[in-house]
Amino acid sequence: MPRGHAEALPAIIAKTLDQAGLSFADITSLATSVGPGTFTGVRVGLSAARGFALALDLPLVGITSLEAIAAGVENYRQKTILAAFDARRDEVYVQLFDKGEPSQPPQLLDVKSAANLTGGRSVEVVGTASILLVEQNSALVLSQASDLPDAAVVATLAARQESQDTVQPLYLRRADAKAQTPLLNIQSGQLELKQVNANHCEILADIHAQGFSNPWSVKNIATSLLSPGVKGLLASGNNDEPLGFILIRDAAGEREILTIAVRLDARRRSVASFLLKAISGEAGKEGIKKVFLEVSENNFAAQNLYKKFGFATCGRRKKYYTENDGQKYDAIVMEQTI
Repeated sequence: MPRGHAEALPAIIAKTLDQAGLSFADITSLATSVGPGTFTGVRVGLSAARGFALALDLPLVGITSLEAIAAGVENYRQKTILAAFDARRDEVYVQLFDKGEPSQPPQLLDVKSAANLTGGRSVEVVGTASILLVEQNSALVLSQASDLPDAAVVATLAARQESQDTVQPLYLRRADAKAQTPLLNIQSGQLELKQVNANHCEILADIHAQGFSNPWSVKNIATSLLSPGVKGLLASGNNDEPLGFILIRDAAGEREILTIAVRLDARRRSVASFLLKAISGEAGKEGIKKVFLEVSENNFAAQNLYKKFGFATCGRRKKYYTENDGQKYDAIVMEQTI
């Protein structure tokens, strides 16, 4: 998940226990993956594991994600396995395992160097970087095992180990996080609206890039504005400063919200609510009976906002969104009746 880990994890744990017919009182030990991987995923998962270990007074074992995917390969204890995650920027997290044991520590390498770790040997490769490495070294063989860690494999590996006094995250790269942008001091009464036009495309593209992993380009936005029934509203604050926008399309008495985006430093300042009120308030006057939108299944903050405005789930599009890490997520279709 690119986002929403902390909100989703407790519900996933509760559902898993319920499906297994167990309660927290039945747990005797805990295991967690410790990376390498996405910084947010590692931090949230490890923090939750530590919290449960402390609250339940249980032993905790950490397993690297590279070891977990290597152990997911069939008969991995009889093979040499190259485990590799795509770290982006033409780099991979990689580790070589021989008959179930690591033959080197986890490393962050460029794609070419990682592919040549095995020399000319025919070695099975597993992980999200598998195809990248096979393209560089034809001696490598693609594994049919899962490219992502399996909780059952993590548990099996942990059961063979002693509990650890301190379980630490494994980071092979410095975090990309930057100092948080100070939020603007915006009062709802200071917000103003204007109709979007072709001159705003660059501004809209910049705002969109601050909120989406696959943002719309200037060309995408300009093309949308030329489509029949499409119009947009731009919210501005002090000194006519652009803060957020919404694009909608009307057809046959129905309205679709194509996208809504807010500048990073204007988040949690009611800008999105201001835009939603504007398009909902005028909908009835324009003969609009229903308003539709789509939102990623893992964007919990947006879903909660839409529910406050009377939107309810009415459908789902499977694997509609693809994030930068290659993960696919369903689109939840929501409907508001005017």
